[in-house]
Amino acid sequence: MTAHEWGTAPEFVGPRHELRERLLLDLFLAAGPGPDVLDAGAGQGTLSAKLAALGFDVTSTDASPAAVAFLRDHAPGHVLEADVTSLPFEGASFDAAVLGEVLEHVEEDGVALVEIARVLRPRGVLALSVPANPRLYGPSDVWAGHLRRYTRPALITACTSAGFVVERCLGWGFPVSRLYHRHVYERYLDRRGPAPPAGRQQPLVRLLGGLLQLDRLFVGVERGALGYLALARKH
Repeated sequence: MTAHEWGTAPEFVGPRHELRERLLLDLFLAAGPGPDVLDAGAGQGTLSAKLAALGFDVTSTDASPAAVAFLRDHAPGHVLEADVTSLPFEGASFDAAVLGEVLEHVEEDGVALVEIARVLRPRGVLALSVPANPRLYGPSDVWAGHLRRYTRPALITACTSAGFVVERCLGWGFPVSRLYHRHVYERYLDRRGPAPPAGRQQPLVRLLGGLLQLDRLFVGVERGALGYLALARKH
C-alpha cells in the first residue's frame, strides 16, 4: 500500500476527523489563547474554519501546493504555502498555534516544534494531535504518509526539547475509534483505496458519528488510545 495523493483519503473529512478536531479545539480553548492563531499543516482548513467562526484571526499554511490551492478557495483568513520546519514569519508573530495530525508527517519533527516556538509570543499556546502507539503502525499509516506513531514520553520530550511546557497530554480514540480503525477503516482502504463511501453507506457513516461520541467519555484513558491530544505553552 503506497502513500496517497493529498486529499484522497476516504475519511479525509469524516466523523472520526470531526471528533478529533472538536476534542483538540476544546483543549485549545481551555488554555485561553490570544486572537492571532497559526494553523500549520492546515490540510482542507476544517480546523481553520472552526477557529475563524469563534472569532480568531487565523493564518493557514501547508506544504502541499494542492492543499494551498484548496485552502485559498475555502479557508478563511490568510493562506500561505510553507513547510512547518521553515515558516515565513518573523519571531513572536502569533499568540497560538495548532498542529492537527501534522508532526507524524514531518521527518524532522523536533525542528518543526522549534520553528513553531520561534513564531509564538512568550507564553504562546500550542495545541496538537498525533497518532499514538508505535505498535499500531501499519499499512494505513504508510498509505497516509505517517513516518511514525508516538508514545507519550516521546511526544512530551519533543515538545519540551523545543522550549514548551506540556500542560496536558491526553489519550483519545477508545473504544469506538480504535475498533473502527482496526476492523473497518484499514480493511476499507485495503479493498477500495481512496474511493469515498457510496451513497448507500451514508446511513452507516451517520451511525458511526453517533457511536463515536462514546469516545468522549474515555478521553484521557491511556490504555487503547488511538492518538494523543497535547496542550503546551512556550516558556
